[in-house]
Amino acid sequence: MDKFLTFTIAGLSTAAIYAIAASGLVVTYTTSGIFNFAHGAFGMLAAFAYWQVNQGWGVPVIPSVILVVFVMAPLFGAVIERGIMRGIEGASEVVKIVVTVSLMVALLGIANVIWPPDVARPVPPFFAGKTVEIAGVAVPYSRILTMAIAIAVAVGLRLVLRRTRLGVAMRAIVDDRALLQLNGGRPGRTAMLAWALGAGLAAVSGVLIASEQTLSAVTLTLLVVNAYAVAVVGRLRSLPGAFLGAVVLGLAESYATGYIDPSYALGPVSLQNLRTAIPAVMLFVVILVQPEARLRAHGVSRPRSPVRPPSQVTAIWGGIALVLVAAAVGSLLSAPDLNLVSKGFGFALITLSLVPLTGYAGQISLAQMTFTGIGALAMATWGATGSPVGVAIAVVLCAVVGAVVALPALRLSGIYLALATAAFALFCTSMVFGQSEVMPGGSIQVPGLSIGGFEVTNDYRQLILFAVTFALLGNLLVLLRRSAWGRRVAAMKDSPVACATLGLNLTSTKVGVFALSAAIAGLGGALAGRTFIADDFGLTNSLPITMLAVVGGIGSVAGAFLGGLLLGAIPIASTIFAANAIGIFRFVSMPVTDVLSFTPGLMGISLGQEPDGAAPQMAAGYRAVGESVPSLVIAGVGGVGLWFATRAGVITKWSFFAALLVFVVA
Repeated sequence: MDKFLTFTIAGLSTAAIYAIAASGLVVTYTTSGIFNFAHGAFGMLAAFAYWQVNQGWGVPVIPSVILVVFVMAPLFGAVIERGIMRGIEGASEVVKIVVTVSLMVALLGIANVIWPPDVARPVPPFFAGKTVEIAGVAVPYSRILTMAIAIAVAVGLRLVLRRTRLGVAMRAIVDDRALLQLNGGRPGRTAMLAWALGAGLAAVSGVLIASEQTLSAVTLTLLVVNAYAVAVVGRLRSLPGAFLGAVVLGLAESYATGYIDPSYALGPVSLQNLRTAIPAVMLFVVILVQPEARLRAHGVSRPRSPVRPPSQVTAIWGGIALVLVAAAVGSLLSAPDLNLVSKGFGFALITLSLVPLTGYAGQISLAQMTFTGIGALAMATWGATGSPVGVAIAVVLCAVVGAVVALPALRLSGIYLALATAAFALFCTSMVFGQSEVMPGGSIQVPGLSIGGFEVTNDYRQLILFAVTFALLGNLLVLLRRSAWGRRVAAMKDSPVACATLGLNLTSTKVGVFALSAAIAGLGGALAGRTFIADDFGLTNSLPITMLAVVGGIGSVAGAFLGGLLLGAIPIASTIFAANAIGIFRFVSMPVTDVLSFTPGLMGISLGQEPDGAAPQMAAGYRAVGESVPSLVIAGVGGVGLWFATRAGVITKWSFFAALLVFVVA
């Protein structure tokens, strides 16, 4: 009985933290229509700020809490709403998700720069060493404090939302933002206050979590991510539902810790990491039992011109040019640089998997690296000799798994698919890639492909394989986009209501697109031909894939290629500029490698200004060149001439790349 009570109290304490964090999510979502994937990063930053103020600068506990929770966090939330979130009002669901995911990635990078992860930062618990006896069990004061704060938050939010003018304005925004403005309300100010309140609640949960463990940016962020499952219980809008979900999740995690021995196994599956997988399982179950959302016409959104698919002839010539350029440039690179460029092309193949899903169908996935991992495992298991049979199995397996993952969420709105795929990534990290039988030693070697007389035995051949595969798949996607199926998918993205009215089966179409996307991502893993570690397939590595794919221009194959190269260029730039720093007259200085750690996040945040990404802008800028035969001939002949000059030793390789850059821009 003592053991049961001990773990019940511990579970309720954890539930209190989840409830507080989920309350902030619900408040911001209901007032702005934006699900803040960076909510966990808000709590993580608050935890580090509390450590800095309390432990780093020696400020007493109570002033530190007041400064962080009631001053710094609300100001930060207000600035984020005014500077970023207000700019994406009326944007598509994909843009809203990618901007908040980008904010999360940027904050993770900034936190690791300010507080390097190789330094331990313990935070003393509140009322350290003080306990009270309840039914014979010693309960720390800190746990009682956590539960008391959760109750105070629940009561306080009830009073604010029901008894104050601010609360009425917040609820009015949900019902009709335009009508509120016509009646003299100020929706912008109300939304700013709501984000300030949400950031304050994230700070409370972050500080409470920090008092129970050593600070880690990724760990803290993902712990608060568990609140996603809690918020979904209340359909992202109900605070009582969120608190109920928090109690269920907190108790489930606590009882799993207390009563399930880590050495237990279900057949070949070890239960050692079951506790960390419970939030993902709960999220899937809740999504599965949710009633299907009724289709509604969307509100006012930004008008924008659709991205026109290229002609098939243009796509074919583009694919040929890509393979030739990859072969020519790859022949000039040293072995380390060739390895990095090859990985960049591999990322481009994975980002290509999002073109049919996000670019054509308007859906989103945050688990593309997880599907890549499944493909890599399938290849290592059934294609250990490089056999193409392993590739075929990987593609089919990923398509089936993708359809199974997507089916429950696609009955609902787009945000549920993003949440389901995030949960799937977290579940696989714990229960698949974390299994010693699956990845012995935490790593796996994917063999190089061997087909006919072609065998991938070095990075140059790997680069050629990626280029040819990307060109073929890119042409296939262009062909699909220009087909009747592609027009149906595009129509579904533009107006689901109209498609349903015409009798189209939206669920089967969406599941088919998701299965295709997962299959392409799995193909990227099967053809990788390199060693992976378990962390490569986690959620934190999937987020930049989705983010930079959309930044590059996910509506086109060229945009996916640009996004993949942007992701692959980061380690290349980090290697080249490892000894360099950015500063202002030496008063402020930051290593380039540190700047690059959060630059991808900043790119994604800027997406609100140009939802179509960078590729359409570049295409518009070079359209005149593409329509001029003399310009194309000069560009081609000039590039070939520079390559031959480099091969002959007339100019150096660095001179070649510099001259080629100037030549292309000119």
